[in-house]
Amino acid sequence: MRLRRVISCLVFSLALTSCRSMAAEQSPLPPEVQRRVATVLLARSIRAYSAMAHAGSNCLVKSGRLQQVQADRALAISLQELGISPAVLLNPLVQQVSPRLQALLLEDCSLDPEREQEALSMIRDDL
Repeated sequence: MRLRRVISCLVFSLALTSCRSMAAEQSPLPPEVQRRVATVLLARSIRAYSAMAHAGSNCLVKSGRLQQVQADRALAISLQELGISPAVLLNPLVQQVSPRLQALLLEDCSLDPEREQEALSMIRDDL
């Protein structure tokens, strides 16, 4: 549950930072451009959440707290509860970033607070 809150906070702060930078622009963008930018940001947030959730799930398997089958099923249910298709886990960007995010997790599978900025940078730059 703690991991879910951390992931949500990371994704929310990324989206908030992106929205602030858009709002800081002098000239307003046409509505169609604003919609496209919002779509891109939403897709990035979905990939970020999915990658971090996948990293946490794999961490729980690696630490022996869950079996792979249990972790896969729980992850799929978690994503579906948020309206995210589990197919997003097949996205090459998610598959590439997830192991790197897993490396930032502590033994209890929570994000190391000292590496939060690194995780945010990775999400911003790679997803």
